Amino acid sequence: MPPSPKGEGLHSFIVTEPPGHFHRFRRFCSTKPGKSDTKPPQDLWKFCKELSFCRSSVYNGAVSFAFPALCGPLQQEVIRLNSTTRKILCILCAIAAAACVILACFTLSKKKQTTEEAASSAAAAVSRFGSVADFDYENFNYSDDLDENGRWTAIQNTADYITLPADYNAISISEADLTPAEDDIQFQISTLLNRYTTTQEVTGRAAQSGDIANIDYSGTVDGVAFTGGTAEGYDLTLGSGSFIDGFEDQIIGHNVGDTFDVTVTFPDGYGDSTDAEGNTITLSGKEAVFSVTLNALSVSVTPELTDEWVDSNFGTTDGLHTADDLHSYFSSALYADNYENAIVDYLMENSEFKAVPSVLTSYYIRMFLSYYNQYASRYGMDLDAFAQTQGYTDADAMLAASDSYFEHLAKQDLIFQAVADAENITPTQEQIDAADAEYADTYGQNRARLNALQSCVLDWLEDHATVS
Repeated sequence: MPPSPKGEGLHSFIVTEPPGHFHRFRRFCSTKPGKSDTKPPQDLWKFCKELSFCRSSVYNGAVSFAFPALCGPLQQEVIRLNSTTRKILCILCAIAAAACVILACFTLSKKKQTTEEAASSAAAAVSRFGSVADFDYENFNYSDDLDENGRWTAIQNTADYITLPADYNAISISEADLTPAEDDIQFQISTLLNRYTTTQEVTGRAAQSGDIANIDYSGTVDGVAFTGGTAEGYDLTLGSGSFIDGFEDQIIGHNVGDTFDVTVTFPDGYGDSTDAEGNTITLSGKEAVFSVTLNALSVSVTPELTDEWVDSNFGTTDGLHTADDLHSYFSSALYADNYENAIVDYLMENSEFKAVPSVLTSYYIRMFLSYYNQYASRYGMDLDAFAQTQGYTDADAMLAASDSYFEHLAKQDLIFQAVADAENITPTQEQIDAADAEYADTYGQNRARLNALQSCVLDWLEDHATVS
């Protein structure tokens, strides 16, 4: 086993691997996330709990995000999506996009599809697993298809579906593959510092690039207001390029209290919107006029990494007192995460999958659709409308883009159940009780038991692997 970072109950969700690697909560000294006064947004926190079950991964693009979480103030979330990420709606990418829906800015911030993306979306309009209508996602339950021991009821004999590699019980890993790069450690430190960024009000001057402009805006096309074109109290970083071309530039130079018009043209290929009566409003290539009020200006202030800063924030809660302590923590945490990833990646690459049970892929598809159906419903949208805000033609196209994701999760579950069966691995009563306490109320007892079982399997694999 690799060394654990300093402190008790430390946890991290630190990911810097290339595509295809697993993203999961790292369990160092206990089975529950550390407590903190600083909590992630509830929707993201809820879904990250689901991800701790799924041990999910990101495909087809260099997606990298960090979620360092220690007991105490270090429990923070940071998401970084690499700019080269291909257009596939893995769950975390969709979470980031859904945040725009909360702020009612999804129309302004949505980018048009490239020709390649549009062609790909059209070519895969329906998932190979079926259409959205084929899945009863509205009645999805997280404990569906699982028994009280956390095993899939439809899989009586895992050997019918998978053959594990002969050395699954003694996987050899190269030390060189586990040691984190300095750039990765610095990225974790930088994202942590960014989480402690504060804002400082700007007065006495006009807006300039880099400022955070708090604005109200209301847009019209041909004099008609459209869905997604209105928001109040929205914080927009000028120069970020997050809104359509020209919008941010026209705020620069204005003063707090100004109300003015911003005129922009939606790019060709932009998706449609609707008016108050639900009639279609074409945005592609159309000129839009937004009435904008500049409420306030501020700038971001990121703390400097010093021994004093580390000690004041993490000395008491996490036993970290210096910048070197923090560096060592992230180095150990990344090493441990690489260790887990190497084990599971080896099993994914070297197991023989004879078949993937449809009950497993169906489960994760229904979970995916259920979550986003609930998300869309909060904002008066159906799944098709939500999919369109992400650049897809409809929900079927959005589902099709994630086919590899669902199959991967299903294969992963096969691996864990196969190892559990082969080695007769079962959680202790203490582990079961801990999982029930943490997850059963929200996800049901059977799903909580699956989490406990898979955690035990991973611990067993780590204990029997060797590093050379």
